[in-house]
Amino acid sequence: MSIIPLTSRLEWWTVDTDVQMGSREEISSTLKSSSSLSAPFLTIKYSGVESPLTPHGFTFPSPPRPRLLESEDISMLFTRAGAPPVSRGGGASSSRTVPVAFSNVPLVTGSLKGRLFEENLQQILSLLDDDDVATIGIHGAGGIGKTTLVTHVQNGLCDRCSRNVYFVTVSHGLTVSGLQLKIAKELRLKIEGEDEKKAAAMIHCAFKDRRDSVLILDDLWESFRPSDVGLPVGEGGFKLLLTTRNKRVCLEINNEKSRIIEVKCLSDDESWDLFREKLGDSAILSQAGVIDIARKVAKKCSGLPLALEHIAISMRAADTVEDWRTVLADMRSMMHDVVEDKVLPLLRYSYDRLRDQRLKDCFLYCSLFPEDHVLHRTELVDSWIREGLLDGIENRERQRDKGFKIFKELINQSLLKAEGNQYLRAKMHDLVREMAVKVGKEKGFLIRAGEKMRDIPGEGEWNEDLCKVSLMYNHIGSISPDAAPRCPNLSSLLLSVNESLTSISDLFFSLMDGLCVLDLSDTGIEKLPDSVSNLKNLTVLLLRSCDRLNYVPSVSMLGKLMEMDISYCFQLRDLPHGMEGLVNLKFLHCFGCPAPVSGILSGLSHLEELSICDSSEAKGQDLMKLMHLKGLRCRIRNVSEFKEYVMSQCFASLHQYHLTVGPVGLGRLLDVFHLDKLNDYFGIRRTVKFAECRFEEDSPIVPGNVEVLRLVKCSGVEYLVSSASPDSTLGDLVQLDLYDLENFKGLVKPGVALPPGSLSNLKRIMIGGCDGIKKLFTWSMVRGNLQNLKNLDISHCRHFEEVIGGSDSEDDDDDGDEYQIKDELATSDLVIYHDEAPRWMGGGGVRLIKDERLSIFFPYKAFGLRLGKGLPNLKRVVRGRQNGKIMNIIIVFNFSMFVLYSIT
Repeated sequence: MSIIPLTSRLEWWTVDTDVQMGSREEISSTLKSSSSLSAPFLTIKYSGVESPLTPHGFTFPSPPRPRLLESEDISMLFTRAGAPPVSRGGGASSSRTVPVAFSNVPLVTGSLKGRLFEENLQQILSLLDDDDVATIGIHGAGGIGKTTLVTHVQNGLCDRCSRNVYFVTVSHGLTVSGLQLKIAKELRLKIEGEDEKKAAAMIHCAFKDRRDSVLILDDLWESFRPSDVGLPVGEGGFKLLLTTRNKRVCLEINNEKSRIIEVKCLSDDESWDLFREKLGDSAILSQAGVIDIARKVAKKCSGLPLALEHIAISMRAADTVEDWRTVLADMRSMMHDVVEDKVLPLLRYSYDRLRDQRLKDCFLYCSLFPEDHVLHRTELVDSWIREGLLDGIENRERQRDKGFKIFKELINQSLLKAEGNQYLRAKMHDLVREMAVKVGKEKGFLIRAGEKMRDIPGEGEWNEDLCKVSLMYNHIGSISPDAAPRCPNLSSLLLSVNESLTSISDLFFSLMDGLCVLDLSDTGIEKLPDSVSNLKNLTVLLLRSCDRLNYVPSVSMLGKLMEMDISYCFQLRDLPHGMEGLVNLKFLHCFGCPAPVSGILSGLSHLEELSICDSSEAKGQDLMKLMHLKGLRCRIRNVSEFKEYVMSQCFASLHQYHLTVGPVGLGRLLDVFHLDKLNDYFGIRRTVKFAECRFEEDSPIVPGNVEVLRLVKCSGVEYLVSSASPDSTLGDLVQLDLYDLENFKGLVKPGVALPPGSLSNLKRIMIGGCDGIKKLFTWSMVRGNLQNLKNLDISHCRHFEEVIGGSDSEDDDDDGDEYQIKDELATSDLVIYHDEAPRWMGGGGVRLIKDERLSIFFPYKAFGLRLGKGLPNLKRVVRGRQNGKIMNIIIVFNFSMFVLYSIT
């Protein structure tokens, strides 16, 4: 491989050519006479035969067979390098070819400011230097600055002159062959007419010849296999850098040497810096009051660089105080015009590219909520199900699974932005929502959510083409008798969270014959109008948390009703007439509503989900008649009825349950207020609470798949597990709460060997007021069953002596160190929180450390133990010794004094 020095802006061109012997002197003379030749270099190769080539002379091999481009390109090549053109000289010659890859040409790009932009830029440049990284995926919403970022990367690499860089803009709908053509064009490689496999081989060879190459694929819409295109990812220093609006594209091209970076919106300060830069030098900003309003304008762009740039540029014409005042007065419409013309089409493109109609419909539904509203995954997906957006899927459990997948996909597509690290909450970017509202308007949506309205929209805004109306989160006081919108095609009316709404005229629903979903949740309404009884197409009626509601008219004519929610309607003493005849009712939620439900259950045989108020107990026999039930939240009055129901086939069909066993009480009602959070944030679906129960057996009968178990003020129960039955493994149990159990002695009855898998998922134990317990674990339990335990809290147990003892025997009082601590346990530290300095830690070998830096005592896999007050007989935490390693036990007293105790 031979080299010719070129100008500093061009790096490592490869030329394959056919040159006659007679032209050697001409080219050599040209090279010698050029004063502009300097490193880096041009590599010339003759059909795979290398020759020494410098400005001082060279020797050509035998003329190879011509291919690809014509030799006139050699003149252009040297002209670009700063040398005079090369003449062909005399004599006949054959066709010559020169594939030239013009890499490392700086791109014209806009500027972006801010800490996040600089951090992303430096992170990418650093990853490109990392031998363990071969692919970098960059994702973010349209207009957020991805292209600007990678053009800065390209220019940064050009300045370094360290790599060959090729920039390809990818259009949507591009095939593998189409992508190959675009890449080949950058490589100056002729592949037209070749099939995909041969083209891939040619591209692969071209990149391998150009070591340490970086290929930037900008605006990628679909994933592909790099090998299909011919990209030598991970070979010869090759790096692939891509940008996309869809995180899924990054994930599907993912490999062990991949990294994914999300480009986020600019902060308020960064937005203001960019806005001022694009606005240019404007002395008018120094005028009093102007800069404050300008900052608000920048903030309205919600950190989207594209919007900031276009709006700032459009304001440059305001060069006098009068002009500026006019602009400020018309700012809302001006911003609307800029967003409408420049930004929304870009965002609309993301919507248009969604894979299927279901995904589009679910996305548009998100626009029905107010600006900046936090969308909770479970609540949103349930709304999609109610609207029929997930119809055609077998049951609600699978519908939810599908909905969760769609929710995640919308985040990956940058149409929603996740709140937190998990796919549990999200928001709509303001401009993305504005685009969705515009699309929704085309489809018959009327969206006035969160606009602080005190009255419903005027008559002119209601029309026969409306299909969905969202007036939620407003201050609407009442709906007058004159309001009777003619909306025969209206399917959904959302009036929730209008706390001032106390009354609705009886005529309001009279011309809404097609209404399917009516949501009046969280309103102050006292009486539901009688006209609701005539909504024969109604499938969903939501009245949740209408705490003043005391009357619901007859529902006997609502034969299509599938879901009714009257939870937390504390003033509703009677269920509406006709409930027992709703044969299509599948979802009934009346938790927190004092109206008795048990008398109508036998007629609701198609129920799939049922939640009943704590004061309205469910009988086991009634529950066993609900053969289709998949979800249940209720109170069962005693242990015997609970046991009978748990052992039935109906219970085995439940996917989720939250059951309270025992007499009614306010405490149990308040407990269930937290179940929704438990489900959403921790995925807990199966809980049982026993309160003030009397057990005949020494251990409770509980479902084998329960995830949270709580026993409070129960008598008779001595152990959690009293037999080695395979049915009592409790392998799904995550949390165990034991409070005020007068007879309780321990988790496992002495002499009982736990079956494999028992308590294997238990992560948290809370114990309080159990005076009968002396020791909690043996080392055999710790070794074999409690490998996932992370938190243990013990308090007010008067006879409690030790946490981890040495023997499984109930009578063992030996203080010897006969048990060995398993090696793998010794690699993790034990973090103990204690409410008061105990006397048992005051002897020799204990070291006091006063240091506020908690981090040095909290290893990644630390086990947390809190020892509360009321443990007067506590002797020790751990009895045992350990083979050859040190296990640190860190004691934390009121977060101010630390004791480091080492077992050797």
